[in-house]
Amino acid sequence: MSDPKIIAAVVSGSVTLSVLILKGLTKPFWEKHFHHFKIRTEHKYEQKKKIKEAISKYKVPLIDAAESLNHRLWNFSGNCSKDWLTFKPKEKIKDKYYLQSFCYRYLVFFAWCRKIEKELVYLDSTLSDKDDLYFVKYLKTMQNIFCDVSLFDGRNYDSEHAVDHFFKDQLLSMADSLITESGVVSFSEFQTWNISKYKKVSDYFSTISKNQDCNKWFALHGFHFVLMAFLSKYGYDYQKTSKCKLEQLRDDTPQNLVANNLFELVKKSHLDKCKNMKVTMKVLGA
Repeated sequence: MSDPKIIAAVVSGSVTLSVLILKGLTKPFWEKHFHHFKIRTEHKYEQKKKIKEAISKYKVPLIDAAESLNHRLWNFSGNCSKDWLTFKPKEKIKDKYYLQSFCYRYLVFFAWCRKIEKELVYLDSTLSDKDDLYFVKYLKTMQNIFCDVSLFDGRNYDSEHAVDHFFKDQLLSMADSLITESGVVSFSEFQTWNISKYKKVSDYFSTISKNQDCNKWFALHGFHFVLMAFLSKYGYDYQKTSKCKLEQLRDDTPQNLVANNLFELVKKSHLDKCKNMKVTMKVLGA
């Protein structure tokens, strides 16, 4: 076995045999691993795609509804002292255009939120890309502002009774009632409804203190800032709110005494890393 040619042939054969043995042993493992990897990758891609399609399906009408509600909130912030929402003796909802249209804009916004959520119900939103995940978190957070009683921590609030907040199922049920196969009910149709269908929302708005010093006002005021952050991130350029305008609203209205609790809600939703939300919360003073 001293012949170099024979030694080389033996080594070469041994190496080839070893490679074939190793390949035979490891091939099933690597094929299985690659198959699982391929399935995971394809699943993640399909989920991302479907989530994006679900959001895109109703994004435009949702943004339009958000803009409409934003305009009303700006108007209300400057005119709250005029007491336009309060019922006077013998007045009915049909006599209260400002109140009725306020309820409509509010519920329509959440109705479009619900339509998107229902599209997403069987999808894993944790697999969505960053912007789409933020979008979903905004929808959840804006609902929670009116339903999570932790917003009133430290204010001696009785959470067992929905006075300054909504029980979530009731709020979503009222929003769902506006949903139709083609979109949402028109305002003209909404005007024909018996107030019993949305009385809790009507009661909420009609009892906001004209002095802007009650829990309902603080919640609505905080929601307005979050809504503007949402529009600034996902709306058209003309729907964005500058920092200067945010500061104007803050300075023209009483200090929001639940701002820090609102920021805790935002952090709970992991929205505090969103640039638009950071700017908004900083201006609000949270």
